[in-house]
Amino acid sequence: MDIVEKLRTEIVRYQSKPFLKAAMAVCALAALADDEYSFSERAQVDTVLETMSSLKFHDPHKAASIFEDFIYHLRTDHDAAAKVLAAKVARHAGNYKEARTLLRIAGMIINADGKVTSEERAVFDELCDVLGVDPDEVWDKLGATA
Repeated sequence: MDIVEKLRTEIVRYQSKPFLKAAMAVCALAALADDEYSFSERAQVDTVLETMSSLKFHDPHKAASIFEDFIYHLRTDHDAAAKVLAAKVARHAGNYKEARTLLRIAGMIINADGKVTSEERAVFDELCDVLGVDPDEVWDKLGATA
């Protein structure tokens, strides 16, 4: 089972608005981790959005709007926005399966262009810290490359 299929299976379990916002926060933080928002990263974000919309529990336009809003705020005041987005992600720290799903999403975005910068890995590690998960354990399970 590839990562998109795993993601589809996991997302069906988490049909709440807070999870949607956390997922979009992870996408935004991962996409702008190295200050470059590439086409391949956007394609992976679109994959996440399509996965959520194909399961019929989140309006894809609303999800895309949330994501774009998060990107805007990260670009205009990165530090303040990053704190707010980290708080949205942190709400899922007590649930390992939700945390793992959010980290899979981050891994997909970070690995989208086939190269992982030190900034991207640092954002991944910060997300793990916020979620209370060992970054090396999760990174290895994702098959990610640094």
